[in-house]
Amino acid sequence: MSVDLYAPQIPDNLNIRFVENRIVINRPAQEVYDWVTTWANLPKWLPMASDTEVRRGKEGVPAELGDVLLENIVPELNEKPKLYTVVARVPGKLWTVVGRDVLDDGTPAPAMHAIATFTTFDLGDGTTLFCRLFERLIPATEPPGPHPVEDPARIQPGLELIKAHVEGEAS
Repeated sequence: MSVDLYAPQIPDNLNIRFVENRIVINRPAQEVYDWVTTWANLPKWLPMASDTEVRRGKEGVPAELGDVLLENIVPELNEKPKLYTVVARVPGKLWTVVGRDVLDDGTPAPAMHAIATFTTFDLGDGTTLFCRLFERLIPATEPPGPHPVEDPARIQPGLELIKAHVEGEAS
């Protein structure tokens, strides 16, 4: 896959950054969607997630509108836990969550900091194009340059893991 596909469209010095990763998975779109939107599967593929806790909804099934997940981040990133809420859901096609940091006192930050949108496109031959678009608002105190969650090279292996799990080839 060409590196040109990941050329950022928004300069690093703005208050928002994003990354989009894509992969073709040899399974129907609904199957891909169901696996990716099941909270329990997040730590199986997302390199930043160390573990998760469902705060609203059910862990072993696709998350519904309004469901909430606490994501703990791998310690080496020195990041606060994230609280994600499902805000858009079109079964088999689109799923969007917004995230807020969890403050040291355990309360959610007053404003969201991230939006993750997953889309599945039926390619008509039993395969699916899966896309993950992640947008993050950047605090004024953060130095310029990409954060690990915005690095397509760190995220793409996660999409390879999704593919392996959904296609039944994960170890």
